[in-house]
Amino acid sequence: MAADISRYDWMIKIRDPLHGSVAISELEERILDCPQMQRLRGIRQLAAAYLVYPGANHTRFEHSIGTMALADKICRELRLEKEETQMVRVAALLHDIGHVCFSHEGESILAPYIGDHEKIGRKMIQEGQIKDIISEQYCVKKIANVENGPLGKIISADIGADRMDYLLRDSHYTGVAYGVIDADRLSSCLEFSEKELVLQERGLEAAESLLVARYIMFFTVYLHKTVRIANRMLQRALELAIEGGHIRPKDALGMTDAQMLQALLEAKESRPYAEGIAYRRLYKKAYSSPKVELAQMQKEIEERLSSLCGCDVLVDFPSVKLGTSINVKTDEGLMPISKCSELVASLEKIRRLEALVICQEKNTKKVAKKAEELFASL
Repeated sequence: MAADISRYDWMIKIRDPLHGSVAISELEERILDCPQMQRLRGIRQLAAAYLVYPGANHTRFEHSIGTMALADKICRELRLEKEETQMVRVAALLHDIGHVCFSHEGESILAPYIGDHEKIGRKMIQEGQIKDIISEQYCVKKIANVENGPLGKIISADIGADRMDYLLRDSHYTGVAYGVIDADRLSSCLEFSEKELVLQERGLEAAESLLVARYIMFFTVYLHKTVRIANRMLQRALELAIEGGHIRPKDALGMTDAQMLQALLEAKESRPYAEGIAYRRLYKKAYSSPKVELAQMQKEIEERLSSLCGCDVLVDFPSVKLGTSINVKTDEGLMPISKCSELVASLEKIRRLEALVICQEKNTKKVAKKAEELFASL
């Protein structure tokens, strides 16, 4: 029997700029009020992108609510049982609870010490106040591990609630129109096939729109040159503060972006980079290279260029993957979307990723020369 959403015991409604009025149950409201969830109000969705797009101050908190709203929509279209729907809603609300300061940019430095946000999130769900609240109605371990089962695809799939919400939300707050997608159409064209969330063929155009939007958003926003420069400076500041013993990685679990930036400003080693972020005194691009396969040599390249040039040089390698794993249900069976769409196939052939060599503006000419020589030799 499908979930009767109209019979849910809603306590409040939250007004979201993207999804309108989002109904929240009493249990979900209590989860939102937990300190671990409230901390997400201080974690920007796009790290330092606000230095390029001033409106990009949206946080993991509102994204969590939006992801829950879209997950609920998908559950209704799939006609899931009420209990399954409620479990997916709670899991969606908590899916980003493990994010550290500066989101993925901070995670790239902190993960080797404390794990990624998925691992951290599963632990947070299974302890303390959140555990106590969830256990009143659900098995805590089931909620913590929803993402590992078929129902988790509703949240995390390439056409799931998480991706749809962040594309819509990032587009809205950066003022970039490319991220507009038809979430209603996509939600109505999904189904489970052998425990896999797949796209019905009638939803192909809507999925194409999502993938085109994602591709354009990557190169317009997520991989914008200046955004990458600011994020690499943030990462370097965090690296130096940890290496100098001024910040313990586990302390980041309870810190917001503002708290961490203040800590970085107070540490001697990280202060120059932190001040660059705080006062928007950013490094400049000196050179770029398509040799992104050299990412594992990042520190070695930075050290060699800094030595050769007699100044500080940083290198940023893109960490994103532009591929997709969407399968389409056709009369001939399940097929990768790239086999069903020439548009998607053409997107997957395009590669515009590059490594950026950055430094203070006064040093760009000499760094460019040495960087060109070094990358040519590698």
